Amino acid sequence: MVLQVKILENKKLADDFILNIHYAKRKPSISYVYGLYDNKELIGICSYGFPPSPILAESIIGKKDKKLVIELNRLVLKYNRKNEASYLVGKSLKLLPKPKIVVSFADENQNHKGIVYQATNFIYTGITKNNYQYVDKNNKEFHFRQLGHIQKNNKLGVGLVKRRINEKELNSIIIATYLRNNKGKFTAKELDKLFGYKDTAAHWFRLDKGFSFPNVDDWIKLKKILGFDNTYDNLMTQYEMTADRKEIIKQLKLKKVKVKGKHRYIFINANRKEKQKLLDKLNYPIMEYPKNDISGHRIQEASKS
Repeated sequence: MVLQVKILENKKLADDFILNIHYAKRKPSISYVYGLYDNKELIGICSYGFPPSPILAESIIGKKDKKLVIELNRLVLKYNRKNEASYLVGKSLKLLPKPKIVVSFADENQNHKGIVYQATNFIYTGITKNNYQYVDKNNKEFHFRQLGHIQKNNKLGVGLVKRRINEKELNSIIIATYLRNNKGKFTAKELDKLFGYKDTAAHWFRLDKGFSFPNVDDWIKLKKILGFDNTYDNLMTQYEMTADRKEIIKQLKLKKVKVKGKHRYIFINANRKEKQKLLDKLNYPIMEYPKNDISGHRIQEASKS
């Protein structure tokens, strides 16, 4: 066995791994993709792309350097033999342009602790919070993507509503702080009255788990009332017309349950001087690696990270 990691010039070669082997069955945004070869056989891919939302990047390193953030978003192996995953990740990091701040996540719900990232010297910055998922009447995890592209197909024939793009990736603290700084003289009760709500506006300014995002139309109206600038308009007002999830939940009798978060790992891909500067700017504390059972999780993590 002779292993080699190369830039995948033809990105379409990664499609079979991403669409047929990886559990998500969908392609993320890909800027760089690298292939693991055993002689001439392509046996694995590792891809990197811009995070779904600039807010995620900003939450890691701040507004000034957010363009340096890139996500390791797919790591897929055909056989997943010993050390193949860490070899592929380690070599691909060396091939990435510098400087880059690489972020990746390991899903605790899949029993992933991020052993591949630990083996390749990523920094561990904790686990994401306030995570929920829907389960069906048989308590099986439900993903809305199971219905296909519901914006176009709308297989259940439910109504269409505006849905903000990538809201899951928005940082609630950044948005809440921004709104607090632009709140002016208005109280939450006064805003509720203007919007015709009862006990809703207060949640837009909360820094804890009680926070909720203003919907697209509310953001536009709120901007007119408070007079804030366009800083987050592109993120807060981008939407697609999609099938009404409330109707889907009701029709399929889905139940919302709390789940474990995802482990967040970061790698500073830069020379020594730049690396230290970027480390000093990190918004997350550096923590000890979570413990894991390497023998029990090696295969799952490498193929489903």
